[in-house]
Amino acid sequence: MGNFLNNLGQKMAAFMMGRNGVDTLAQWSIGTGIVCMLVDFLIGPLTGLPVFSWLSLAFLIYACFRMYSKNIASRALENARFQAFIRGPQAKMRRLIARIKNRKTTKYFKCAQCGQSLSVPKGKGTLQVTCPKCGAKTKIKS
Repeated sequence: MGNFLNNLGQKMAAFMMGRNGVDTLAQWSIGTGIVCMLVDFLIGPLTGLPVFSWLSLAFLIYACFRMYSKNIASRALENARFQAFIRGPQAKMRRLIARIKNRKTTKYFKCAQCGQSLSVPKGKGTLQVTCPKCGAKTKIKS
């Protein structure tokens, strides 16, 4: 049995040679397909419309197309565009998560002049803060 699994792994590696494989866009397509499948499972019987079922199938087929494609240059360009597209929202989400984690030890506020997000440690009394972006000085109670 071990020999069969070893041969299977080698044959799969040989099959995937020269193919695109799993990249960020394929991972997001698979995830979106699974979410659409779950939504269809939950609300599909209520609505009677197979919209989410078709959407999940389309996303999963697109992910398979990307993974097995031999046109690596085009898939790499598409993946780079997708990563550039999601870079901004991902950074905002990371900042939001950091703010939530640090909410007990840090106070966040915006500069009155330029709108830059600033932070000070909580419990230090009244502090004078200088904005690193515009140089405006602000007194804030931490």
